[in-house]
Amino acid sequence: SAAPYDPVTGNVIVDRAYGCIGLPYVWGATGPNAFDCSGLVGYCLTGSYSRVGTTYTFMGWPRVSDPQPGDVCTNWDHCGIYIGNGTIVHASTPSSGITYSSVTYRSPICVRRIF
Repeated sequence: SAAPYDPVTGNVIVDRAYGCIGLPYVWGATGPNAFDCSGLVGYCLTGSYSRVGTTYTFMGWPRVSDPQPGDVCTNWDHCGIYIGNGTIVHASTPSSGITYSSVTYRSPICVRRIF
């Protein structure tokens, strides 16, 4: 299951994302043993296993051109957490699960977290 908080980087949102790598992707899941993309983002932002929004919600947040670790990267059908160095952690696919990828994966728009 996902670690509640493992202070690896000093950024609680990023650390929660790292703690979920390797868990399965399940559509509609909000944790603790599996996530979909917006369920993962909700958990990373708040630490609770509940959905704070969907990709549509996140598309309405303020856009930025200089994402910082802990910001959300989204488009109309996918989202993840920016962890720095051009990389996101996201609930990718049922075969890939929670993994990390280049921030350019699926051509996201980066938005500033509002929590």
